[in-house]
Amino acid sequence: MASGVMTILRCGVLVDGSGVPASEDMGVVIDGDEIAAVAPWNELGIRGGYRDLRRCSVVPGLIDGHTHICLGSPSSPSWAAAAGDPIGLVTWGLASSCASLLSGVTTVVDAGSRDGLALRVGTLIKSGIAVGPRVLAAGPAITTTGGHGASFGVRADNVDELLKAVRANVSGGADYVKIMVTGGAITPQSNRRRSQYRQDELDAAIADAHRLNRKVIGHANCTEGITRAVQAGIDIVAHCNWLGEHPGTVEMDPHTVELMAAQGTWIDLNIQGAFRDIEEADGRVVSAHPGEPTPRTRWELLRPLAERGIGIYLTSDGFGPSVGSFTGQLSAVESRDVPSPEGLISHVTSIPAKALGLAERLGSLQAGKLADLVVLDGDLRADRGCLAKPLSVFRSGIEVVSNGLLRRPPLLSRASAEMDAQEDLLARVFRELD
Repeated sequence: MASGVMTILRCGVLVDGSGVPASEDMGVVIDGDEIAAVAPWNELGIRGGYRDLRRCSVVPGLIDGHTHICLGSPSSPSWAAAAGDPIGLVTWGLASSCASLLSGVTTVVDAGSRDGLALRVGTLIKSGIAVGPRVLAAGPAITTTGGHGASFGVRADNVDELLKAVRANVSGGADYVKIMVTGGAITPQSNRRRSQYRQDELDAAIADAHRLNRKVIGHANCTEGITRAVQAGIDIVAHCNWLGEHPGTVEMDPHTVELMAAQGTWIDLNIQGAFRDIEEADGRVVSAHPGEPTPRTRWELLRPLAERGIGIYLTSDGFGPSVGSFTGQLSAVESRDVPSPEGLISHVTSIPAKALGLAERLGSLQAGKLADLVVLDGDLRADRGCLAKPLSVFRSGIEVVSNGLLRRPPLLSRASAEMDAQEDLLARVFRELD
């Protein structure tokens, strides 16, 4: 909401998040928490009182649409110290959020945390007790007994238990519903090449989440699980590996692809898995697009889906403070995979914003949207490496990172102002006594 507090930026290069070519010498006017104007500098008629960023690139605040900020690696001593109790887990989540914000991410989606504690992290940041990105969370992921992520999820083994889990998560404040549709790598006994749920079970769970106005994100590695989830009307397929039932095979189902395009299904693709050798990681592609070259990576495997209009966005799927490496990973994406930096930015801004139902307020630099933006040190068109070097980060119009340093949380700023007021009052009292 506009407040009359104005910030004016003169940008050397502006990438608006939509995927169109960058613009030069642009002005961004921030009024309160919103963007009031984005226009060529010479059209704004501003003479002074602005931030000169002509050597910088300005992009929308990034959206990391799949994280686990309250989880960590078993091999990490820091995680071992934090993991024993809820206070430690929330503190770990706050540290993870700081790492994400410092990297230029202004919105994170937590796709599963023990006891839904990421929701608590989001509340603390929103209240001003801590500084961090906007946190939207799914609560505990829904899985089977012994299923993928069982150590931090909620168990649901039949239709009634699935419905109860969905309703409990939503009543607990979950912004999304996360279902472990298939097994996964961190839980080897869960079998990532098979679905964890029957068709009728997924039908019931997803329909009930939609009744409660929640989008559903489905962890889905195998073709069997992807097909069932899409048939049930899932909103977002995470990973989308198309693993065949037999070891060492990758089998895309063209009928499911057609249904995804028709329904507007989105794909959440973790960046570490997107660009690695698909045969080395998952197996030989035995059915994809006949007559075309065998895909080298999962990104190439999914490229025809993007050409069909199926939206794909890139995420970290990071655990704990490792989410802070997201922009470093983005900066390493080769131009042969994503030719334009403007296109790369769209995969972490406007596309996830649309998939997650946030596009009305986030994901691009446009008048009327929240003023989430990142100032990068250099020309992004010439050097993608500057993605890993954010100078400033604005979230809802407030500069929360300046010169690579976090700003004080709002609570501390308010406390400081209150102390200053008390000191002024005491000084007046003493003067009167004298």
